[in-house]
Amino acid sequence: MRRSALIVFVLCVSSAILVPSAHATPVLISFSGLQDLQAIGNYYNGGAGTNYGVSFSSNIFALKSVMQGGAGGFLPDPSYSPAMFIMGPTGTNVTGTMNVGPGFSNGISFFYTAAFQETVTVWSGMNGTGTILATINLSPNNGSCVGFPSYCNWTGVGLSFSGSGKSVTVAGGANGIGIADIRLGTTALVTPEPSTTILLGTGLVGTTIGGGRRFLRRLIRGGATNA
Repeated sequence: MRRSALIVFVLCVSSAILVPSAHATPVLISFSGLQDLQAIGNYYNGGAGTNYGVSFSSNIFALKSVMQGGAGGFLPDPSYSPAMFIMGPTGTNVTGTMNVGPGFSNGISFFYTAAFQETVTVWSGMNGTGTILATINLSPNNGSCVGFPSYCNWTGVGLSFSGSGKSVTVAGGANGIGIADIRLGTTALVTPEPSTTILLGTGLVGTTIGGGRRFLRRLIRGGATNA
């Protein structure tokens, strides 16, 4: 009897150690450490990154700015870390999902750069299910950009809600939005690096690297095309 009780106790303790609890303090998903065009997947769910119990659908990839040697046709994001984007055939609509196993409350914040309107929705269940806790339409924000990179603005968004969120979906045009510096549990934004502050929302760009309004600067084998 004592042996059975001990086994049960050990299993309970092991579960408490291995399964992340609900996030009581804000969590930053910066995508630092991810490589250009790397699938994010379970990087923050028992993978190489901090285990926050956060996972991403298979069509979400990390992307670095072309100015940092990556394939992204955008200026570096406010923290100079990679952004995430949703891969798909150009001209199609796609939905990407971020699951937060432990759940999060109060709000979410992030920076984005976009060529098309995209919709971000916070759900009470995993995989975009359950009750909609909050939603916001993100407007294109690069109309003032001149030259290349043609995605030159990063706009900060803070979205508050009541209840516990378990997933976040981003829906809209494929290869048309970059999202960076996601904070779960707060509407407060990450403080930008000093060198990027003057660029946020201004449309200013000081480079003449060639070529059109493209979000991706090269083809991805078996996936998206230049956008």
